[in-house]
Amino acid sequence: MLGEERVRRGLSLEEVARRAGWANESIPRRLERPGGNPTLKSVQRYAEAVGAELDVGLTETRVLSFFNHAGGVGKTSAARDLGYALRALGFRVLLIDADPQANLTAWLGVREEVPLERTLYPAVIGSPGDPELPEPIEAHGLHLIPSTLELARLEPQLIGVIMGVTRLRSAVRRLSGYDFVLVDPPPSLGQLSALAVIASRHVVVPVPTNVKGFEGVKTVVQMVREYRQAAPDLEISMFALTHFDGRTRHDRESEESMREQLSSIAPVSSPIRYRPAIYKDASLAGLPVPLHDPGGKAEEEISTVTGELLAALGVKVGV
Repeated sequence: MLGEERVRRGLSLEEVARRAGWANESIPRRLERPGGNPTLKSVQRYAEAVGAELDVGLTETRVLSFFNHAGGVGKTSAARDLGYALRALGFRVLLIDADPQANLTAWLGVREEVPLERTLYPAVIGSPGDPELPEPIEAHGLHLIPSTLELARLEPQLIGVIMGVTRLRSAVRRLSGYDFVLVDPPPSLGQLSALAVIASRHVVVPVPTNVKGFEGVKTVVQMVREYRQAAPDLEISMFALTHFDGRTRHDRESEESMREQLSSIAPVSSPIRYRPAIYKDASLAGLPVPLHDPGGKAEEEISTVTGELLAALGVKVGV
């Protein structure tokens, strides 16, 4: 409990508020109240003020894929930014770029040429009995298995590999030392996408709040059902609403419809608003949005969705 840790350290509510930069003690008091439902950001700020580490309460690696066969839905941005937000909370995070477009790799600032052997390729094409991912590279505190355009060679090769689409799953299951593994598939329904999604246990479906985005969800849900033939434990854990423009009636109505019709399948996140300048600039700079625009509205939205994702996965964060 938050209050117990504060009392143990001999700190008053007023002192915690002062250290955290809050106006008065009402904020930490509210955070300590049972059922207060604090945000991740406020809990993190409280922990820093008290001088305690966050207790993330995670005993097993959670493997997630961010899957939508449509391009331009905010899939890679979501994987990058939620991954960074998890890392900022103290989780150990590995990102796997399974897309030959290598946007995740570039958007984390990795500009140099990536040899094929540094990608997931060797784990899939190598020895079937002992699949192993290469040593990851580090970017902004995250570990990354990068990608390259050459990874496209894997798509036709997978067809001829026995149980090929399960090879990455086997390699990921052998990993240790991570709380979260986030996989970014290509925006397609091909073999590489199957490989990436089947490697995961949880699927996050980024959905733009428009009619086209909503219509595409049916295909995503159907494909996840088909992938369960190779990965019986696979499930959609969240629909992440993206590209939301609250100024338009269309987006507001789309958001409402999505909540009504998708919540029976999985939780629907708070919307991540359409902020093209911030997201484009962050990607060009090779930075996660929370690093590019700290303290901004976009970071606040990402923090909110990260908290919702943790709740959907049953992961509790405290002090």
